[in-house]
Amino acid sequence: MRGIFIFGFLNLALLGYSFAEVAESYKCKLKSGVSRSQIIDLGEDYIETGKKNGMDFNLSVLFPIYSDDMSDGLFYWNGTSSSLESLGKAIKIWESKDNKRAIDQWVAIVDGCESSSLFSSVKIN
Repeated sequence: MRGIFIFGFLNLALLGYSFAEVAESYKCKLKSGVSRSQIIDLGEDYIETGKKNGMDFNLSVLFPIYSDDMSDGLFYWNGTSSSLESLGKAIKIWESKDNKRAIDQWVAIVDGCESSSLFSSVKIN
């Protein structure tokens, strides 16, 4: 994924939120002819690699049913970790050679990402 985050900046930005989960979201688009199951398979490959490396990261892929800016292939790649440190480790796993298969899949099927966001997340239930 492009230019994930400047880790030092994130530490400063979330300094006061160490009690909360950290959530990231990427608004992306699949290449023409790519199915939803292909991005789901990619996510499963990444999570499998992460589990082997003790990753604290939960992933969901959202496909809009309704949105004011819907287009073919639009999806949101959303992840949560228990802390900023855990998210940093998940990013390192994403970028690692152990995750080459998922990275290669990403390059093959994702047309690009329009935006990315980082959130402090508090679970309610």
